[in-house]
Amino acid sequence: MSAESTKSGPPLQTSLSINFLIIGGGIAGLTAAIALRRVGHNALVLEKANKATARGFGGGVRLPPNLTKILFHWGLKPVLMRRALISHTMTFMKYESSEYLGEHVWDKGVLKETRGIYMLSTHDDLYEIFYNKAIELGAEIQYDAHVVDIDVESRQVTLENGKTVSGDVLVGADGELGVSRETVVGTPANGHPTGVAMYDTLIPSGELEDYVKSIWKDNAIFTAFGNNQAMLAYPVHDTDEIALQFYGPDEKSGNYGDEPSVYVPDIAKGLHTKLLSRMTNADKAVRISVRAHEDIEDWVSDDGPLVVIGEAAHPFPPGTIQATAMAVEDAAVLAKLFSHLSEERQVQSFLYAFQELRQPRTRAVRAGEFGNIFYMTLADCEETVRRDNGMRAKAAAGGRNVLEGLAGDVSRLWDEIRTIFGYDCEDEADDWWVRWGVLRERAIQRSSVIMDEESMLFDFSAMGVHVHEVEAAGDSDE
Repeated sequence: MSAESTKSGPPLQTSLSINFLIIGGGIAGLTAAIALRRVGHNALVLEKANKATARGFGGGVRLPPNLTKILFHWGLKPVLMRRALISHTMTFMKYESSEYLGEHVWDKGVLKETRGIYMLSTHDDLYEIFYNKAIELGAEIQYDAHVVDIDVESRQVTLENGKTVSGDVLVGADGELGVSRETVVGTPANGHPTGVAMYDTLIPSGELEDYVKSIWKDNAIFTAFGNNQAMLAYPVHDTDEIALQFYGPDEKSGNYGDEPSVYVPDIAKGLHTKLLSRMTNADKAVRISVRAHEDIEDWVSDDGPLVVIGEAAHPFPPGTIQATAMAVEDAAVLAKLFSHLSEERQVQSFLYAFQELRQPRTRAVRAGEFGNIFYMTLADCEETVRRDNGMRAKAAAGGRNVLEGLAGDVSRLWDEIRTIFGYDCEDEADDWWVRWGVLRERAIQRSSVIMDEESMLFDFSAMGVHVHEVEAAGDSDE
């Protein structure tokens, strides 16, 4: 059954429309605007950069089934089918020798259960799709609107130019280094270097033409395991280009939004010459440090209706499968909860419900993504030998899915990936409303009725008895 067929009707519309002020106009901010407008709320997005900068340079983005099912629910399947590619296969090789280790084909049954598909795109294409959808739905997006201060109690932000903007609910979607996260946590939260960086770039597919013909069938995601380094490669832009993502030692710090500055041959040292010789015409890469962040306990401010989402709430390792998906899931859950808004008193409880639903999910998924990176870039050891030999044996025996049935961490990681793909965040939000939200509303209504009934009872203890003496008729002087 397709995602569209299970949720083909229009979304539930709120009976109390309020104004959401979204700080940050990246993927998290735009998708929050889309989701909230779909259920009838107003959304104003403030982005500190201009549109071209916010749109990004076009590095690769993988869209797993748990993400695409949401986008299909939102009516974006037609444009995704035009501008993104469907991938069915992962191909594995050794980084230093280019030895083929095998392949893994996404199981059709698994994908059918997830109600999504695995797709490949780029950040700039995805941004443009979300921007257009947000505008189509009536969201307002202001660029060059840099928020420098947040007054949560007054529900107001101050821009760099001195102007103030207010809303009923403030949504912090301005990333791990933004003012929203700092406002909620109380201190800057820049994370700790792990010694690993991701280097992100594109290369014309013609540079790899002969190699593409031999390994890039079915829009495969190409993964190379190395000694303290790894490479991911997959086609984008209608296969005209290949997205390249290298993981290796972090010699300098780098963030999203930095200009491409690193020559690929400099970071691809150790890559087999068959591939390295084809990298000379690759665009310069953006260096993005992989930082480890401590989980923050509170995503909702104690001072008022400010909630952080996306990278502001849970920074993910760059380039990982679920980094974009978790931000979109946040947006979908937030809107699902606020589709039930009928009274202002519900605002804070819905924000805390959002935190309750999203924290366990994002923490578990983020831990798995860190595990994937460090497993791909393991230094040569007995564990990597077992991994590679297991894949070789499965491939030699004619097995297509070399990740299944392997012992240890490979099998565990694959099982976790399947579970993550099948998760439906919107269903989870609906379940919360049925199990807890409705019960809470009924309890409040019963309490209100009891109070009203008590206020209608006659309070005899408050009565005063006043006696007026009346003269008897016979005692009159008349």
